[in-house]
Amino acid sequence: MKKLLLATLLASTSTLAMAQIGTDGLYVQGNVGVSKLEAKVDGEKLKDNNTGYTIAVGKDTGAVRYQADYTNFGKIEESGSDGVPGVAGYDEWESALKAQSLGVSAIYDFQTVSGFTPYAGVRVGVNQLKFEENVRYSTILNGAYTVFSANYSDKKTKVGAGVLAGVQYAVSPQLAVDAGVEYNYLGKLEDVKVNQYGAKLGLRYNF
Repeated sequence: MKKLLLATLLASTSTLAMAQIGTDGLYVQGNVGVSKLEAKVDGEKLKDNNTGYTIAVGKDTGAVRYQADYTNFGKIEESGSDGVPGVAGYDEWESALKAQSLGVSAIYDFQTVSGFTPYAGVRVGVNQLKFEENVRYSTILNGAYTVFSANYSDKKTKVGAGVLAGVQYAVSPQLAVDAGVEYNYLGKLEDVKVNQYGAKLGLRYNF
């Protein structure tokens, strides 16, 4: 009986130790904030501000953290018209460029004596860029005013890179508040270069 109790105790201790090793340094983090997408084509810039968010899982090794994330960067929306409504030759359009990403980051934490921890890092992402456009145009066909419509969409997956920086404040050993900024080059959709700038607030939970 004593041997059985000892074996049970040792097994329980080993399980707890392995669990501790397995979760040591692991954390989850969620961020939300302002995300500005910018598309450049032929010297012209299209940009729009949206709400962006990130969900990340990471490993804190001490001075350096490694994390994987899903990020929604938001979208650029444009609309306009040309001509006079009801008159042949009148055109109107609506378009949207959406961007989301799966990424990995390496983040260096600058150690301080206070609860504030500044950080800087780099990120590589696999980015999905999706463009949709709806166009309506009018003409005279067989003597009658006629409106036509056309839809166009394109989706590309591109590899991009970015940088991030900010500061975290430890509320407790398990919880930290994060404030940071970021820049990401998301790639090209046809001849359109897509960049992203963001500022986010978040919470990090340490296991």
